[in-house]
Amino acid sequence: MTDNYAARDLATIAHPYANLATLPDQGPVVMERGDGVYVYDSAGKPYLEGMSGLWCASLGFSNAELVEAAREQMARLPFNHLFAGRSHDPAIALAEKLKDMAPIPVSRVFFCNSGSEANDTQIKLVWYMNNALGRPTRKRSSAASAPITASPSPALRSLACLATTPILTCPSPASCTPPARTITATPMRARARKISPPAWPMSWRR
Repeated sequence: MTDNYAARDLATIAHPYANLATLPDQGPVVMERGDGVYVYDSAGKPYLEGMSGLWCASLGFSNAELVEAAREQMARLPFNHLFAGRSHDPAIALAEKLKDMAPIPVSRVFFCNSGSEANDTQIKLVWYMNNALGRPTRKRSSAASAPITASPSPALRSLACLATTPILTCPSPASCTPPARTITATPMRARARKISPPAWPMSWRR
């Protein structure tokens, strides 16, 4: 069964942070179950999972309380998105708790799936805020570079308020004034750099 899992894995999955040249010979480690701080592979060998499943199982594996909570939620509402004004009570309760825990006043909580998405969203919010406030941006071209000022719109100005100030201090779009400091969702700084494509092993090229 282990060999079957390994063969099926190698035929279908590309693993991040794996040496694609040696993986076919070494084979993947197929995990089968978890209990507490340990995970067990398909041969029954235990591993101390010090990274908590990449920080997704910080309360341990096979936690009975989490299993029951997941069962109840799956039976009631397995999933729903937050796009276009949709919401649900677990998201609202978590957002309230996060705002209470934040070290400085926070306007809104934006849920996303990864650090990459968090940084991408921060950059877009800055773009929208500057457009809403009519601040000049610079468009690069081969001919010339000239400042382009965006005309503020009520919708963009409202978004600028949400991106920069606590909602209680911004009763209307017209009275929104950006503070001296804004909150960011991650301490990472976005850096533009040229990334060369990886040198894939010849055996993985098609």
